[in-house]
Amino acid sequence: MRRHTQPSGQNLSGRFASAYSCILLLGLMACVFVITLKGLPAQGQEQAQDSTGSSDENSFLILQTNLQPPYQQLQNGILRGYSIAVLNCAFDRIGVGYGIAIAPRQRNREMVRNGQADGFFLARISSFMDEYAEPTLPLALEKWVWISAAGQQGSFASSPTPDSLLSVGAILGSNEAEWLAEQGYQEIAKAPSINSLISQVLAGRVEYALVDKQTFEAARDSMGNHEDQFNVQFERYAPLVVYIGREYTRLNPGLIASLNTALGACETLPMQLEDWERDLITRQQLPAIRAMAANAELVGAVRSAMGGAQIQPDAIVEIDREWRQGSEGGIASPKATEILENPLSDILRAFQESDADNIAEIIVFDTNGAVIGMNRLTTDFDQSDEQKFEVAISHDPDISQIADIYFDGSTRAFLSQVTVPIINPETGDVIAAMTVGLDVSGALRPDS
Repeated sequence: MRRHTQPSGQNLSGRFASAYSCILLLGLMACVFVITLKGLPAQGQEQAQDSTGSSDENSFLILQTNLQPPYQQLQNGILRGYSIAVLNCAFDRIGVGYGIAIAPRQRNREMVRNGQADGFFLARISSFMDEYAEPTLPLALEKWVWISAAGQQGSFASSPTPDSLLSVGAILGSNEAEWLAEQGYQEIAKAPSINSLISQVLAGRVEYALVDKQTFEAARDSMGNHEDQFNVQFERYAPLVVYIGREYTRLNPGLIASLNTALGACETLPMQLEDWERDLITRQQLPAIRAMAANAELVGAVRSAMGGAQIQPDAIVEIDREWRQGSEGGIASPKATEILENPLSDILRAFQESDADNIAEIIVFDTNGAVIGMNRLTTDFDQSDEQKFEVAISHDPDISQIADIYFDGSTRAFLSQVTVPIINPETGDVIAAMTVGLDVSGALRPDS
């Protein structure tokens, strides 16, 4: 169970006081500071050492953020939401205490740059932040869309371009506003909040606004507006990370690596594919994946890999346990090493490398759920507890499965898994299944 308390230690107390006084000076409407105690020493006791290689006193982090429903929002005075749940999971795993303070987004970045805070989230990857901070693996994936008032002049046949005369807007200090400026958009209207931006769009003061789809929908509904009042056009996916200041990483050089490992093991919520995205995969990606699964060389390698006696369920459990233990640290177990070096895996790597912009991973598993080929180390060996296993045990050669978007720790990418059967050409029987992890940042680009 998570415990919240005031950490001890002179140095830590000083950092805490400095950060908190800074927050109070901002004159914010709401302020939250959540302290997580994980192995912090009591006064008079020796300092423990955590996975970062530093004392707990020095490893305690002060993280800045902003309110951004539904990712993070105040509920009864407590900061909750998807990103908070992921962070709690990750920091629990590495045993490092941290606090969260709320401030406007621009101020958060400045506090990290000036050393008043140790980190900031949710942030997109940017060269500007890279100058004074280091990113973690993504906590979330935003879907950026253009919104406009329904019925306005113009068309969504293409997104507003930097050289167009259309007025564009974004939230002040937002990831979207930064990206628009980098792309060369001029005269960007910057609203103080998502509610204000939506109001400006409906009033016609801003023709097109770039927003995160989930944030927009949450604000739209809370304002009592209806989806029919807006046109919506997809622009891009944007992974969001925690940026940790370089002074902190200098003192705690192992923190980001430890945190990334933990993030890869923490459960993330899938992002539901929209109808147009599922249709795009079905039309553009699925035929190529089926052709790959029917490749004579691949089918031959699958049959060869399955030539011996299949691994029994009891043995799969033990192999999977050892496999998972190793993969959490990026280490291949003996069985994983054996599979990575077989001819089938060589073929899968060649297929993946031929379309690396779209494909992040390829795995093949048998009708018991055991992995028999992979282009790279997977998180687990046993696939029988996952929905895609239904494809392997189906008798339908035309079956396919397209999964919703999720963050995969083994590939460090946001994927949609497409699974198809592998057919014995002599009998027409399903002998295995192949799952292709599509990197949505590439496969679902508007120009893909």
